[in-house]
Amino acid sequence: MNVTKMLNKYGGSVYISGADGWQSPLFKAFIQPLRYKTKLYLEGEYTPIGVNKNDVYLYIGPAGHDLTKLDRTYRIHDRDNNKYMIDRAEKIMVKDTIVYIWAVIRKTTEGDL
Repeated sequence: MNVTKMLNKYGGSVYISGADGWQSPLFKAFIQPLRYKTKLYLEGEYTPIGVNKNDVYLYIGPAGHDLTKLDRTYRIHDRDNNKYMIDRAEKIMVKDTIVYIWAVIRKTTEGDL
């Protein structure tokens, strides 16, 4: 089974929006909490200024929605009305073909840029 078929069968509905009002059609992608090997994500990490919950997520989406071309003003929206900013995105390729887009995304609020 290829990645696009897996996304369409098991992925959640998402869309991308821009600060200028642009909005993509709905498409399917995976958004999951980013798992750290140290297991600190279970209760958050204690820092001098308090607990840091690190609302960081792994995104896997179709090649047709290339997050690597978008700047930090674009947002990914999920079915629960959560908004995410793109911290880092990469094309995952096999030979010369983009198979899917991998990204680290962070939950955001209205005031975040």
